[in-house]
Amino acid sequence: MKYFLNFSSLDDGLRGMMLKLCLICLLLAGGSNLSLQAKNSGNAVENTMSQGSQQQKDRLLRGKVTDKAGDPLPGVAIQVKGTSQGVTTNADGEYYIMVKGVETPVLVFTFVGMETQEVSFSKGKHVIDVVMQESQQRLDEVVVTGIFKKAKESYTGAVTTVTKDEILAFRGQNLLQTLRSIDPSFNIVENNEFGSDPNRLPDITVRGSSSLTTDLQELNEGVKNDLNVPLIIMDGFEISLTKLMDYNDEEIESINILKDAAATAIYGSRGANGVIVIVSKQPEAGKLKVFAQVGMTFEIPDLTSYDLMKASDKLALEYAAGLYNHTTNPSKDIMLKEAYYKRLKAVNEGVETDWLSQPLHTGVGQNYNVRFEGGSQEFRWLASLGYKDIQGAMIGSDRKTFNGAVTLSYTYKNLIFRNQTTIGSNRSNESPYGSFSTYARQQPYNAPWDAEGKLNRYFDGWDAGESKLQNPLYDATLNNLNRSGYTEIINNFSIEWKMNDALTVRGKFGISHTDNTSDRYISPESSEFKNYTGDEVLRKGRYTLGTGKSTRYEGNLTLSYSKLFNDVHSLYAGVDASISESESYSYGFVAEGFTNDRPYLGNALAYAANGMPSASESTTRRVGLVGNVNYVYDNRYYADFSLRTDGSSQFGSNKRFGTFWSAGIGWNLHQEKFLKGSDFLNVLRLRLSYGETGSQKFSAYQALPMFKYYDNDRYGYWGGAYLMGLGNEDLKWQVTSQYNAGLEFTILKNRIKGSLDLYTKTTNNLLSSMDLPLATGFSSYMENIGKVKNTGFEASLSGYLVRDTERDITLMVSGKLAYNKNEIVKLSDDLKRQTEKMLEADADINTLYYEGRSQNSIYAVRSLGIDPSSGKEIFLDKNGNPTYEWKPSDKVYMGVAEPTYKGNAGLSFSYKDLSLNLSFGYHWGGKQYNSTLLNKVEVTTTTIKNSNVDNRVFSDRWLKDGDVVYFKGLSNEQTRMTSRFVMSDNVFSLQSASIQYRWTADYLKQMGIENVRFSVNASDLFYISSVKTERGTSYPYARNVGLNVSLLF
Repeated sequence: MKYFLNFSSLDDGLRGMMLKLCLICLLLAGGSNLSLQAKNSGNAVENTMSQGSQQQKDRLLRGKVTDKAGDPLPGVAIQVKGTSQGVTTNADGEYYIMVKGVETPVLVFTFVGMETQEVSFSKGKHVIDVVMQESQQRLDEVVVTGIFKKAKESYTGAVTTVTKDEILAFRGQNLLQTLRSIDPSFNIVENNEFGSDPNRLPDITVRGSSSLTTDLQELNEGVKNDLNVPLIIMDGFEISLTKLMDYNDEEIESINILKDAAATAIYGSRGANGVIVIVSKQPEAGKLKVFAQVGMTFEIPDLTSYDLMKASDKLALEYAAGLYNHTTNPSKDIMLKEAYYKRLKAVNEGVETDWLSQPLHTGVGQNYNVRFEGGSQEFRWLASLGYKDIQGAMIGSDRKTFNGAVTLSYTYKNLIFRNQTTIGSNRSNESPYGSFSTYARQQPYNAPWDAEGKLNRYFDGWDAGESKLQNPLYDATLNNLNRSGYTEIINNFSIEWKMNDALTVRGKFGISHTDNTSDRYISPESSEFKNYTGDEVLRKGRYTLGTGKSTRYEGNLTLSYSKLFNDVHSLYAGVDASISESESYSYGFVAEGFTNDRPYLGNALAYAANGMPSASESTTRRVGLVGNVNYVYDNRYYADFSLRTDGSSQFGSNKRFGTFWSAGIGWNLHQEKFLKGSDFLNVLRLRLSYGETGSQKFSAYQALPMFKYYDNDRYGYWGGAYLMGLGNEDLKWQVTSQYNAGLEFTILKNRIKGSLDLYTKTTNNLLSSMDLPLATGFSSYMENIGKVKNTGFEASLSGYLVRDTERDITLMVSGKLAYNKNEIVKLSDDLKRQTEKMLEADADINTLYYEGRSQNSIYAVRSLGIDPSSGKEIFLDKNGNPTYEWKPSDKVYMGVAEPTYKGNAGLSFSYKDLSLNLSFGYHWGGKQYNSTLLNKVEVTTTTIKNSNVDNRVFSDRWLKDGDVVYFKGLSNEQTRMTSRFVMSDNVFSLQSASIQYRWTADYLKQMGIENVRFSVNASDLFYISSVKTERGTSYPYARNVGLNVSLLF
């Protein structure tokens, strides 16, 4: 029996005593054994000594190989010097090698992009961790895919790797805003309505939208869907977009954004929209380390896009529009004049209400983080706590998030046990002031408070004959509430077994549980119920309650093989089997009839009129098997192949399983003899790949016949059910096929680095409704019909303008550009019918779907401008004929609402421990419909009467025959959506700016402090656009500034 002793966890003195004691015991045992053997035969003594000597030379050596940042390096070649014995590190950078016949072995560590190292193992030494140093040819070596870890040198997929340093340098309001500032391909669809609302979950896409909604009406009504949201993986397990937004960025080690099929095919049915892989920080061995951070954040409202009229100008506009004259009714004319002079008197006395500032403040938030870690090489642990309080720009809006995690890692011989438990809790409140647009409409000559400082509940009507208007600030004093929250607990456990030098088995199991709640209460005193009369009075006040739970179980078993043959053939093969189940349910109801301003549900008199409780539940199951093979020859040529089969309960019984795959090849030209060692060209890599992935972001039961119980009709005591819709047992997966060609290079001793990726991404078998004969009792059913295509490129270039290692000064500039063109190739008949129906609707703005156009297209009636002779707008009908009549059916394609080009430009400067980072964002190539011109400039006299307007309302208006102007004259004729207000959307902004200083000193170390880090992060500092429009209509945009102090003990 063999015993392996590990003293690495002991201090030097104790380790030395233990080693001496062991040597004495061995000598005594050896002497006793030799004496016994000597009695039998001298030859036997010699034989025994020879065998013992050979056993002492056979040693199992192990350790871990990392870079200087502590990141593990897989695929490092390790060879016993002077022999043919060799292994490679596994996915976690660990190595195990049995050295035979060498008394003091020397291991040689080689890895592309790193300096070769030789490490000598002295007698009694069994564990050595190696930190490899960068060579001039280094790129980011490791790509973490969430299932397998790959060396960048042989990776054929398109990926962006975001380091922990970049996350801290470009920190925004949340992690999603941070990623936007780093990579333009991580696209946050700008929502002008909700601005910088901290509680609004944005729409995210990677390389365009691959799916279409099945209901155009819901899309035009603003119903949110997640059809194009990428898959998000953290430490091998799926998480939600909300979890990513709220996650503590201090606990993230790296993020990889997987974009093409070669990168995402290992996720099969879930990879069509791209994959975001997050790696959290793992515990480090050694003495106890403590990281503590405290910070403040400021949300500063940005109202630079608003240009509303002052009180005197607004009153003059109303008078010029004839709103205070009535030529046919003298008594009405007198009331109008009285109202005018009353307002004029107030204005002359100094009434000038800045309504935009009333619901706003500079939100001051706070954040705290603490992390403890330590342990031996065998047992390591980490515990972290984080709290973040974001106070929004609107008074009363906030988002409070708590995150906690405990990670344990235990190594026993060739086994590694890991367990991570995390808890996340969030509580969010919307502002009691309601929508910001309410305050943008208020008249500047109405005073919120009287002379004694008491809040005015009502404002005068337009004149004495009209009803009073309620002050929106009064609603803010009521006990209205609009809050939501969730609590999520996740536990992930894994076991890894290093079977031999080349083979590793890893098993993982995870469970997550989430509880969601939402409450919204509107007081019976609110202006919403001001006009309730009769029996409606008993329904004043409303309480909307929602709650739900969801649970997900996930299991994986992964087998990986990594081997280097004859120093030139490197082979990696991996197989992963996975299974998961998700269960969720939710219910809610609306109650009405509150007698007082108290948000207590028990005070309600009844459910909402014609309402009742609602509920939903779903259960989905998924199984998958994926294999991946990667071969590298002499670090020059490499190929990668993945094949995955997925089964899902969401699809028809005949089409439950789908197969997805990818293949890629690459060529490291810099390893060829004709380029190797070049002082100019350090790295030149070519990649080419093709693959197919799928999507299953749809209803859990869409393929099944659905029944609904009658809730208002019974037969005696028995209830019944009816068929809601037909199922489709042949409903199958959407399939996204993608070509990608890539180039990476570095030149001038790694001073300049760049990349270029070209892609074509086509999604077939889109899920859509198909029309049915009404005789069947149903209008439609779900079928696989439709096709969407995205084509584009992504380019990046960065370089050092200054790189002075002696004086420790660097100055680097960088730029990234992403282009994407979206096209609907094929539509179902049902979506075509919906489009024609929407086209006939008397609406200014529609989202319409046409084959050959983008799904983000803008459609409007063409305009020839304002007729100088009449002041009326001249339109073009669908046949190109001039007309004064606006018809919705005359709308034509005017451009794409999404910018076709998006990018960022960065500047990074560092001097010793001081660093400065700037990220500028820009986009162009898209169109925007300027709603401000429609709603605040070219307005009707009724709009002028009821709300404040933009200062441009006076400029360039038609007044008399012969005026050649841009805007119509003042009238009560409504302006409709035309090409006049469709404008080119070009933007340049400062997305992120940060200053960091790392303070180290001897006297700090004497106090047990390794370093102190001071940082200032700011985002969205300025925004320059070619379209002058109001930004943030329901919730304003804000500039975010964060101050943080971090200490490492």
